[in-house]
Amino acid sequence: MSRETAADKVSDSHGDSERATEVERFGDPDRRMYLKTVGAVGAATAGSGLLTAAASAAAYPDALTGIRGAQYFQYGSWNNYQIWSNYANAEIERDLDYARSLGLNSLRVLASYEYWQEDGPSFFAHVEHFLTECDARGIRPILVLFEAPPEDEPTEANRTDTDPETAFGVHSPSRENVIQPRDWSGWARSPLHFTRRWAEEFGEDSRLLATEIMNEPGDVQPRQDFVKDMLAEFVANAPNGTVTMGCKDFQYNDVYDENDDLDIHQFHMNLPVDEQAARDYLAQAEQHRANTGKPLWCTEWQRTREEPPNRFLPNYESLAPIVDDAHANGQIDGDFFWQLMLKPAYLQTPRQNGRVNGLFHEDGTPFDASDRDALAGVERYYPDGWQNHSFPYPDPEYFN
Repeated sequence: MSRETAADKVSDSHGDSERATEVERFGDPDRRMYLKTVGAVGAATAGSGLLTAAASAAAYPDALTGIRGAQYFQYGSWNNYQIWSNYANAEIERDLDYARSLGLNSLRVLASYEYWQEDGPSFFAHVEHFLTECDARGIRPILVLFEAPPEDEPTEANRTDTDPETAFGVHSPSRENVIQPRDWSGWARSPLHFTRRWAEEFGEDSRLLATEIMNEPGDVQPRQDFVKDMLAEFVANAPNGTVTMGCKDFQYNDVYDENDDLDIHQFHMNLPVDEQAARDYLAQAEQHRANTGKPLWCTEWQRTREEPPNRFLPNYESLAPIVDDAHANGQIDGDFFWQLMLKPAYLQTPRQNGRVNGLFHEDGTPFDASDRDALAGVERYYPDGWQNHSFPYPDPEYFN
């Protein structure tokens, strides 16, 4: 199978890589423990405690394998700006406990250039709290500086919208910023300035697993030049930092790694048509990993599209065993499911199609106690506050 054919079978379309997730059972929580040896396949010994992230980094500074994570937005945040403008310590700590209950050792989180522009000290204070609380739970996150897939511009109205029918992810920075001529001098608080300040403040922080420059940049111009400028600025100011790029497909890593700057390569496998399409794509991942000699992470995955009962609902059971096999077979070094908290889809078209993403309700109860049980007819759980966060969840009558 050619690369193009396999990639076509993995997601519905480039702009609408629908992000659904529900992680329920990847197996025993021990499989989510931080792996103790670089390149090891076996999980930590049952019953052993999680190392703090800082201790793990000190003991195994090159440990970029055995990564098990999830994409994270708070329950009530609809875009990257709201992650930080709505930041509440108690809520974050509660959600990190949910992640820890799964044995995850990483989370993937979008930063916000726009919130930094608005209130840089608060943004950095929130990041400091987030890294501290992650470290206490043995979690080393990835922070993503810029975001490409959303259609909406980061206007004040779009950034602050909380109506589930109209609040979607936002492009960050604005497309006007992306096409800015490559002379960044004299522009205070530019995206380049943000990248430099991030690199200086957190780029080499041992609590951070990696900095991702942009999610799904593709290779179009002028975005490619913008991203390369940001990557060069990060490397110049955090030469010992770990850096990666949120590439949707394998070949885009080569576009941004021409100077051997990327420490990890990435790809996304959101919605493969079926199990065989996923396995074919992972075979290509194995070949890419062998060709480059670099760790390879699948930083977005959801479910297969053909499994019942409804292709728009979370069904991790359809894909999780294949992802686990990919770890065991040495095809990938890390995976991140989309996403930890249950909510309507992040992007506009999947949202309007009725896709639901995530695992945990706000009160910590999973949407499905087990995908396997759900297929056997076990009733979904609907909390008291369901109607306060309903769009576009299916009506409970659907399952009766």
